[in-house]
Amino acid sequence: MLPISLYIHYPYCIRKCPYCDFNSYKKSSDTAIDDTYANYLVSEFDRYIDKLDGRKFSSVYFGGGTPTLFPERCFEKILKRIKPYLLDDCEVSTEANPGTVSAIQLSNLRQMGINRISLGVQSFNDGSLKVLNRIHDGYTALKAVDYIKEAGFENFNIDLMHSLPEQTEQMALDDLKKAVESGATHISFYELTIEEGTAFGDNPPELLDEDLMAQIEFKGFEFLESSGFEHYEVSAFTKGRRCVHNLNYWLFNDYLGIGAGAHSKLTLDNTVYRRANEQRVLDYFKDHDANLDNMNLVLAEALPFEFMLNRLRVFDFIEFSEFEKTTGLKFDCVKEKLLKAAQKGLLEFTDSGFYLTTFGRIMLNDVLELFL
Repeated sequence: MLPISLYIHYPYCIRKCPYCDFNSYKKSSDTAIDDTYANYLVSEFDRYIDKLDGRKFSSVYFGGGTPTLFPERCFEKILKRIKPYLLDDCEVSTEANPGTVSAIQLSNLRQMGINRISLGVQSFNDGSLKVLNRIHDGYTALKAVDYIKEAGFENFNIDLMHSLPEQTEQMALDDLKKAVESGATHISFYELTIEEGTAFGDNPPELLDEDLMAQIEFKGFEFLESSGFEHYEVSAFTKGRRCVHNLNYWLFNDYLGIGAGAHSKLTLDNTVYRRANEQRVLDYFKDHDANLDNMNLVLAEALPFEFMLNRLRVFDFIEFSEFEKTTGLKFDCVKEKLLKAAQKGLLEFTDSGFYLTTFGRIMLNDVLELFL
């Protein structure tokens, strides 16, 4: 049986960021919705316990939205219910946004069982934060880091965006320098993308030219690696503490998602299924009340692309048996396409597996296109 993780979605924010295409909504003043939502999360979790086949979760991740707007009593209710189903060394993370946390709150969450924080800083530069319409400034972001450390968290991630409107290479490197100096054990460094259905999608800002974007990314990667961080995934860097939860996705293992808009991938009887909840909270409630089972079979022909889309994000060596274990398919069904990638210098093969070359990491989309 494959390892399994648990994702818990909290859909509310103080306001919607213009670049955000995640399932999130402005939080109302009605605090009763939080208790109702927590009850539905527990009820949904109970419904899918039998799908675990005795497995325990290797990681739990509260995502959003802004989970640090969720009242502590709701966190406690959920964590108490899921505790018997967690491995002893389970990584339990919550996303947090500067301006929505305090040292006391974080300390309380740590005592409840949260052991990792992912802080959505995006930038420490006040001008960049204003462009992104964030609720915090650079000082507030640094204070949030102080609160995380005061609360006793030794494992925390900082999210940073680069190639922001009007951003220079030096501004991006200054953001990274502050993140490194903060003591973060993990840094996510990724490019701003314009998504359909967002405020930026409807009214795009003036973006940097592609050469400058590439230069910022290259210099950022170079700086992080020279600062002792391992570049182990497309946009993830770590000092010895990889993100167990995200790694579980990328290795194409199983995960259960609960909450509005949450997705799941479950392997049952050697067959891969996916499910997705309704995005709007009231629709999510209605579907749950109707006891709908929205498990959908993933067709065998779709599995090779899904595996490659996830697994090639991680730069570790890939054994042939990984593909067979997670998809239930024989490696021969993808070998020919991977050999084509190797002929282009994108992959290297050994007797037991394969890995992306340095060129292949840069041209990852060219590899994925072979499986479309």
